[in-house]
Amino acid sequence: MKKIIPIIVIIMSSTAVLSAQDFRYDAGIAGGISCYMGDANQVSPWHRPGAAISGVFRFLLNYRWAVKTDISAMQFSGDTRDFDNRFPNGSDYSFESWQYRLGGQIEFNFFNYGMGYSYLGTKRLSPYLWAGVGVGYSTVGGGYVSFDASLGAGVKYKIAPRWNISLEFAMHKTLGDSFDGKALADPYHIESSVLKNTDWFSTTLFSITYEFGRKKEICNNDNR
Repeated sequence: MKKIIPIIVIIMSSTAVLSAQDFRYDAGIAGGISCYMGDANQVSPWHRPGAAISGVFRFLLNYRWAVKTDISAMQFSGDTRDFDNRFPNGSDYSFESWQYRLGGQIEFNFFNYGMGYSYLGTKRLSPYLWAGVGVGYSTVGGGYVSFDASLGAGVKYKIAPRWNISLEFAMHKTLGDSFDGKALADPYHIESSVLKNTDWFSTTLFSITYEFGRKKEICNNDNR
């Protein structure tokens, strides 16, 4: 009996391997809200939400790590009259813009994210973190190109072997002070730097993605 139990365990593990497949790529769409923080909003990362839509592509390195890129269109607005802060000349400013952005990130799952490899401890649900950089073109003030550094966190769930949903929040720090227009570039006449007097924006996105590009096939089961 003691010899039979290990054999049963091996057979069950082998069956799990035979029923599982890996994929190299993950792509889909995301939608949600984008919000500006800067001279016209120094309080809340969710003030004056605008529309945000994104196309997402991941190169899946393993169950924990992925390289991700996204192309986004985001709407922003701000108005200094929403808050009590006053500028030296006593003027009020407002702006509305769209930004079209290309980003790249490194993404880390807290758990081995996947299905069908229970002996490896794979989980259908996993929180994750990512860090990255981006470049965007904004329609504010006749056009403005900005670079940003970003940090995000979220949770993802595998609803089927190839299908995933996720919800994430991210903060993006622009490396300049004209994201909200030239009128709001250094209104206090403080020399800008990467660490001070620059603008931010946040994104809250829900996404659905599909995995493809089979990495290895161990059986004829398609798992579609």
